[in-house]
Amino acid sequence: MSTSNAKSAKHIFWVGFLCGLCGLCVLLNAQSPQRRVIRITAERFTFTPSEIVVAPGEEIEFRLRSDDTAHGFRITGTPVNVVIPKRGRAEMSVTFRAGEPGKYTFECSRMCGAGHNFMRGVLVVRDRTSRATGQ
Repeated sequence: MSTSNAKSAKHIFWVGFLCGLCGLCVLLNAQSPQRRVIRITAERFTFTPSEIVVAPGEEIEFRLRSDDTAHGFRITGTPVNVVIPKRGRAEMSVTFRAGEPGKYTFECSRMCGAGHNFMRGVLVVRDRTSRATGQ
């Protein structure tokens, strides 16, 4: 095989390989749904928003920040339990996959002051048929 034929064969191989790789990436991206990002702000014994509705099996990325002191973020009955840094520090990110339909309480898991025990919200996992009927 001449040098130019070897270069052509190598070029064709790499072009084919890269096209196949791109096709695989498109296929994988089409099969995996996008992760939903929900931003929550903690401040003065409240979470905003304090009620979040998601679908069963939906993958959620919570992006948490504080507008005052450090807080905790725990979803009861799940392994999610992180510390939200105080204002001006980093944003905390945690991923959660919604389970069975129902209501899950999220709460501050770090003592943050006199109103700490009231700092909670609800994550509602509602199937699509319940959403459509408003239940």
